[in-house]
Amino acid sequence: MLIRVSKRKLFTTIILFNTLFSRDGLISQLDEIGEQGSYFSMNISPDKATIALTNSNYTSLDIIGIKGSIDVDIPDINSFHCKWSPDSEKLLLMRSNYEQKRRKNGLIVINNMGSIDHTVIELTNKKIYPVGWTGDNTVHYLLDEELITRNIKGSKNEWDMPLIYSIKNRLYKKTNDSDAILLYEANDMILDLSYSSNAELIVFEVYGDKTIIIQNSETIIDDIQDGNAPKISPDGKMIIFMVLEDDGYQITSGDIYLWDSRTGKTDVIADDPEQIEMNPIWISDHLIYYIDLRDGSVNKILLEEH
Repeated sequence: MLIRVSKRKLFTTIILFNTLFSRDGLISQLDEIGEQGSYFSMNISPDKATIALTNSNYTSLDIIGIKGSIDVDIPDINSFHCKWSPDSEKLLLMRSNYEQKRRKNGLIVINNMGSIDHTVIELTNKKIYPVGWTGDNTVHYLLDEELITRNIKGSKNEWDMPLIYSIKNRLYKKTNDSDAILLYEANDMILDLSYSSNAELIVFEVYGDKTIIIQNSETIIDDIQDGNAPKISPDGKMIIFMVLEDDGYQITSGDIYLWDSRTGKTDVIADDPEQIEMNPIWISDHLIYYIDLRDGSVNKILLEEH
């Protein structure tokens, strides 16, 4: 069973983590900026050594790594749901601007130093959504709700891992250049999709409905109910999510919960009444970072196995 370590004990335990893990440089950087920056969401690289942080309207992007912080200076950046490459060296993200009351979107690949490596799509009136990667150079995105797969080096498409994606209320799985397999059809729009590297555990929200878990492509579980922004642990066994409350105008409360696939149990792991805890991410199977909406600070939760 996993339990939360108290905040008083957490600081000394983090020092121990810093001596044991290769990502200690990143943890040190996050500890340093935790009370200095003001952020809304986080996106960690697959190797857990670099993290992208954004503001609430996704017009900024800070890349935090072992060597420090980089403020990405690219015009019209839109960091909403940006996606890391498997080698943790590149980010797939959008550009967006408004001209003559019309929105234009583009898609670019930047390196982990914040510079543009490749322009996938120039600014266009079409709808664009970055889906992800299935190789170090193979990107997937939706263009007017049609999946497009492209190798940015001009080579054959890589399928080093399965791709799980949604179009409106339908969830698909794709493992090669052949047609995708329909996994699930929801009552409404599918949001905030997360899945394990082998796609054996999948979780997503359904707009206006329950949060759904799919195990082994067939078992449907709705234990999480109204959880928001679910994220699957690196080992593919646990899911963290937030539960928010609002007064009709703004968010008034936010707590973080953990669901364990091995027990089917759900436990609260962050419920400080002085914070609005939201947008959690996994640093490791036992270390979680989240945003406090009240001040935009980065905070941490350490789990111990007993």
